Amino acid sequence: MSLMERIKVRALVSVFWRSKQTMLSAVNGFQATEADGVWHLLRGIEGAEDPKVRATLFEHMIEEESHAEAFGQVCREESAQAFVPTFYEREDIFPTGTPIWKLIAYVHVGEVDATARFGVLRDALPPGRLKDALKTIVADEEGHIDLTHDLLLELGASETEIRKTYRQVRLRRAWEGWLRSGKRMVNWVAVTLLSGVYFVMAPFFFRTARAKLRQNTVVYDNNRLKGAR
Repeated sequence: MSLMERIKVRALVSVFWRSKQTMLSAVNGFQATEADGVWHLLRGIEGAEDPKVRATLFEHMIEEESHAEAFGQVCREESAQAFVPTFYEREDIFPTGTPIWKLIAYVHVGEVDATARFGVLRDALPPGRLKDALKTIVADEEGHIDLTHDLLLELGASETEIRKTYRQVRLRRAWEGWLRSGKRMVNWVAVTLLSGVYFVMAPFFFRTARAKLRQNTVVYDNNRLKGAR
């Protein structure tokens, strides 16, 4: 992780995460990311033919599930509200028939990024439940980096193919991140505009409603039969 990204993470923890709600929202997002990884690993298991590969991916999947559960447990323990997991819309990363090693390459890049990001978070956080969870998670993720790379070689991918696929995956992940950021920005603008409309129009609607309540009679047409067209 670059120096600028490290500074951003530390600023996030020291400034924005002073709000527990903001912090827990981010942790819920981590939980969703780990759960998404579980789903993709399961898809990999379904597409793998070698029993050894299937067993390795299954063990990896179980550890990713434990990470999602650890983040969820932090949310349960730290929040006064009931924990509602965040879910991401899921779709296969590669079309049917793509060699299984490409999916593993995608998982590998995710493990590298997660290890770097969670490591910086672990170091920046004060002692607490989240810091303890991250210590275990980072240790697991570091092992997953070597595991997935070695698995790629076992499946017959060359170093040249692996490096090329890593670059493609990083471009794809950058694009997906940009789309998520754009969606969050659109949602923020929409909420801001609606809030502005509400505060501008609320006094008018309040006066209208109060005037209606002050009326002593209700005007209605008693001559019109119910159901008449």
